[in-house]
Amino acid sequence: MRFLHLVLDVFLFPGNLMLRKCGISIEEDGGLFRSFINMCVWGAVSLALAMYVLL
Repeated sequence: MRFLHLVLDVFLFPGNLMLRKCGISIEEDGGLFRSFINMCVWGAVSLALAMYVLL
């Protein structure tokens, strides 16, 4: 279970970092901003990895 919490913390880190930098609490955000940031970051990482593998 501890490993799963670590994976979750790593996965949510970009969104949580931006929330802290903007001074927004997780309760105020409702998950929208954090989800958007995480989607952008992990989408870019996935795209870069796919381009590296395919090209």
